[in-house]
Amino acid sequence: MYKKIESKKQLLLISTILTFIFYLLTNGYRFFNTMFSGDSLLMIYQNDNAWQIALGRFVQPFIIFLRGGVLSPFTISIISIIWVSLAVYFLVDFLEINNLYSIVFIVAAMICNTTVLAGNATFLPTVDCFALALFFAVFGVWNIKKGKLLSILLGIFSLCLSLGTYQAYICVAITLVMIHFLLKMLKRPTFKDTFKSALKYILSFLAAAVIYYIIWKIFQKIFNIWTSDSYNGLASVGDYSDTNIGSLLATTYKIVVNYFIHPETFTTTTFRGVSLSIFWVYILRFCNIAVFAVMIITLIRLNLKSKTNLWQRIIQLLIIVAFPLGINFVCLISKGMVHTLMVYAFCLVYILTIKITEMLSPCSEKVQSPKKSYIPWIAVISAVTILSWSSLVYANQVYLKKDLQDKAAHSLMTRIVYEIESTEGYVAGTTPVAFFGSFEINPYITDIEVFKDVLPYGMGKSSLLYVGTDYAYLTYILNVNMNLTRVSSENEFIQDMPLYPADGSIAYVDDILVVKISDY
Repeated sequence: MYKKIESKKQLLLISTILTFIFYLLTNGYRFFNTMFSGDSLLMIYQNDNAWQIALGRFVQPFIIFLRGGVLSPFTISIISIIWVSLAVYFLVDFLEINNLYSIVFIVAAMICNTTVLAGNATFLPTVDCFALALFFAVFGVWNIKKGKLLSILLGIFSLCLSLGTYQAYICVAITLVMIHFLLKMLKRPTFKDTFKSALKYILSFLAAAVIYYIIWKIFQKIFNIWTSDSYNGLASVGDYSDTNIGSLLATTYKIVVNYFIHPETFTTTTFRGVSLSIFWVYILRFCNIAVFAVMIITLIRLNLKSKTNLWQRIIQLLIIVAFPLGINFVCLISKGMVHTLMVYAFCLVYILTIKITEMLSPCSEKVQSPKKSYIPWIAVISAVTILSWSSLVYANQVYLKKDLQDKAAHSLMTRIVYEIESTEGYVAGTTPVAFFGSFEINPYITDIEVFKDVLPYGMGKSSLLYVGTDYAYLTYILNVNMNLTRVSSENEFIQDMPLYPADGSIAYVDDILVVKISDY
């Protein structure tokens, strides 16, 4: 149960190998299949630099410039593996973990989760950006911990780049600092030393935020770019005048609780009309509860063993109480707007518990100890194994569903194009054509019954997820020479048209050939 990593070089090699293995097992299906839908369909050619800067993500245009603006699943996957493996290396080193077996399950927790899945399945264009933001967040706190001036400055700049790539990953940096102080209290530091260390991190984070803001404003000024006021924009960040703080705090905790109590899992067999997937939900729920229980019990035992002082225990208690605020800090910033791509830091719950149970067991020592000393550590890695297996199977089911949706979209759009081209008077590339409505609400398009519960964030019942993706499909996938345009929803003739594929769903309206997909 104990195999020590002897050197940093060995740690880097193991981090890379394990990351590649787990990433391949979980997301390998994505490497060699297009499966474009939603945002990834619209962004087969990424040319949204101004929009990303408007969102405060000024690093992303540089990433796209370096790895190319044409969306290549294999390229993005390999780049992501590189950044994640480096993040694993620095995270493990930051937490001072040198047990190979613990590292295996830490890598599993970092890759086999719904955030990584949702990114690869539905937001592929920014997956490598997410991985880079993760790396910069981990690398930032790793440098700040070293304490030397140049290291602190590099750490501040890294945190700034993490914010400029994808802001939500700052939660990873915040949570790692919380874990650092939680573990630090077990070593019985002096209050003065703790205060100086805390001040170092606080000032570093503040400096990173200020520098990030200044750089962002410089980019906006140079390129004359606005500040986005969309649901994920920064226009209202910091303005809590219309926000109920108490309700916001409650929402922050509620999101964390729901994540662990209502886990996503794969579809399995049914028995007498009842899906047995519900049992997997309860198994995963039990695993998550067990992890939290082991964490608390182990911390109590470690404090008794270390004979910590009262103030050190109070600090730990405050950190545990505030831990959901740390992993879900983005909820406080966005005033409640949180989705799956923004909760990567939640996986640090498992990593913290692996670390502290390892401290209690003889995993970090080459000595003989009673087998019962391993029980908490074994309990946690068993829970992580089950959770990771669920994520692995679920991910591959998601990719299969997307593959089938991709084939269905190709068949559907090919039929529509044939009907358009068969319409009397149609001239390819000349006759204006307009698609009206969304395939997601077309009653003809249904979700496959067996896959109806395989639905991660950002995925629908069709590859043509929203208005505009049909045009992208015609342009990028079918490569059809079609004069596409738009029509008004207030046109009475269009309102009276039946929905595709009924007779009359493709008809001329004021010299425009309209394909009515839905009523709105």
